[in-house]
Amino acid sequence: VELLILAHHFYKSSACLDGVDVLVALAANRVESYVIEGDFSCLARLVTGVSNFYALNFILGILIENGQLELLLQKYSAADPATGTAEAVRGFRMAVLTALKHFNPHDLDAFAMVYNHFDMKHDTASLLESRSKHSLQLWFGRRDKDHQNADLLDSMRYLIEAAEVYTTIDAGQKTHRACARSSLLSLQTRIPEIPWMDLSDTNARRILVDQSRFQEALIVAEAYDLNQPSEWALVLWNHMLRPDIIEQFVADFVAILPLQPSMLLDLARFYRSEVAARGDQSHFSVWLSPGGLPAEWGKHLGKSFRSLLKRTRDLRVRIQLATVATGFSDVIDMCNRALDKVPETAGPLILRKGHGGGYLPLM
Repeated sequence: VELLILAHHFYKSSACLDGVDVLVALAANRVESYVIEGDFSCLARLVTGVSNFYALNFILGILIENGQLELLLQKYSAADPATGTAEAVRGFRMAVLTALKHFNPHDLDAFAMVYNHFDMKHDTASLLESRSKHSLQLWFGRRDKDHQNADLLDSMRYLIEAAEVYTTIDAGQKTHRACARSSLLSLQTRIPEIPWMDLSDTNARRILVDQSRFQEALIVAEAYDLNQPSEWALVLWNHMLRPDIIEQFVADFVAILPLQPSMLLDLARFYRSEVAARGDQSHFSVWLSPGGLPAEWGKHLGKSFRSLLKRTRDLRVRIQLATVATGFSDVIDMCNRALDKVPETAGPLILRKGHGGGYLPLM
């Protein structure tokens, strides 16, 4: 084998194409004897040493079909430095991947081995994501999926590994997407009675609005690209008649996300419209709060909105919200008094020395 490789090298360096063709044909004729003897090491050395992957492509197929991919990669890495040029590495990589797709297209572990060997990070991450989807589909196909979490855990593990790969190539959005997806999978394992995975946009919004805990709501919003002020306005409004929930929900919300003025204005408009529409219809059954009387819906709604006003730090925004919502004149008066303490036109206090040694203000 080594003599064939050396002869091929000298023929190629002297541009003797006839000699190269003869040696390639001779090498191809020796393949069958190596296969019969099970000497795959010589086969791997032959194909990597000659480096004519087009003519000897069938040898790659033989090695892959016989489970000798790792040996092939090791032999190429241990070859002489002449084979280590960028062009040669690229040619070998393409030849191996082509043979792998042709002879063993469903061996994902083999593809992962090749991607890792050649440091193909984008391909590695994409493969991990596809394996995650495959594991999830296996879970969907199980009849007792509520009690079988192994596929979900595998899917989550692949996504976490993909996120780790993406972080090494500064792919921030893909990293965020993989992390959000893995968090949703963890939610499916913890609360199996609710379907969380692969929801339509409409069903995802329904699940988001129904969440009474902000942590679960944030996971859903991140996974389905619903982390927008307009979406959160609907979520908060759905809890407005439950002061016990809205207080904790808003507290958790502001610890992570800002209360956007546009979202708060939407809530103020919702409040004004509902109060105007309901009026004295205190018997309206939709607005029954848990444990409360029908006549108390207005009190619950007002209490929840006041908690939002209290969380709004910008006094001008708070005044705007109270004005739009109507019915909060005390909040408006309090904010105006606070703003009057420091007028907007106040300037620095400049003094000049007057007669008698005293200082008089100029402004």
